[in-house]
Amino acid sequence: MKNTGQRLFGLFGDPVDHSLSPHLQNEAFRLLGVDGVYLKFRISREELATAVAAVRCLKFAGVNITIPHKERVIPYLDQLVGDALLTGSVNTVVPANGKLLGYSTDGEGFLLSLRNEGGMEPAGKRVVILGNGGAARALAFRLVQAEVAALDLVGRDPEKTRRLTADLWEKTAFPAGGVTFTSSRLPELAATADLVINATSLGMAPKILDQPAFPLAACPPGCLVADLVYHPLETAFLREAHRLGLPTLSGLGMLVYQGILACQLWTGQTPPFAPLYRMVERILTKGKHPLP
Repeated sequence: MKNTGQRLFGLFGDPVDHSLSPHLQNEAFRLLGVDGVYLKFRISREELATAVAAVRCLKFAGVNITIPHKERVIPYLDQLVGDALLTGSVNTVVPANGKLLGYSTDGEGFLLSLRNEGGMEPAGKRVVILGNGGAARALAFRLVQAEVAALDLVGRDPEKTRRLTADLWEKTAFPAGGVTFTSSRLPELAATADLVINATSLGMAPKILDQPAFPLAACPPGCLVADLVYHPLETAFLREAHRLGLPTLSGLGMLVYQGILACQLWTGQTPPFAPLYRMVERILTKGKHPLP
């Protein structure tokens, strides 16, 4: 590849058609005066090793990793750093000194959104996370570090949930609970929750009517319902919470915050939150980001 001086960044995942990350990062580069371009690449599980090899030989300046590769990408990296080392989940790859370093900005991005947009300090709160994939792992460890009072994980795969709760105990000595979506304990968990987070991809466009099977009606008044899905801006899960009079938090703020943190890792510069948030919100609300 001819080196034109422009730095190449990318998003690896499957699907990626829905992603606003290219809009977000390319605007961040413009605001910072960075000569870079950010592209999205649909990468299957079978293509992942080759894609990571391409990061090396094509001299990518940085890559984001999204569903379903946040854990699968780890064997192809040279080193994990910070949250990624603790959680076993990677959403940001940084090339440095001939090595590929794996980071996770998901957990910190969510906490920034929770505090700044949701108005909630997680310390002392009882939290339920729906999902047991890479994003759920990142959030679980960060919330434990933030000193939540209780944490329960709800997943489809009981073995994945068991591994996550075991990892939390081994690395933090925190006794997280774990159940499946068919558990009779779900109403009990809902009734005592201060914060319920959908960390699955259910409800993501184009399957906008899907939502996790969780009894939001059993949640107490004031329980904050958060969804990491940001497309559509209001998911079926958040609409149900709104109908029940519960406060909600969309995934858009987390998207912007984790993207800012990734951009910091790649460029050493911090793009501003407000104009980036307004831009991606405008894309969603004005229909400039059609369903795939």
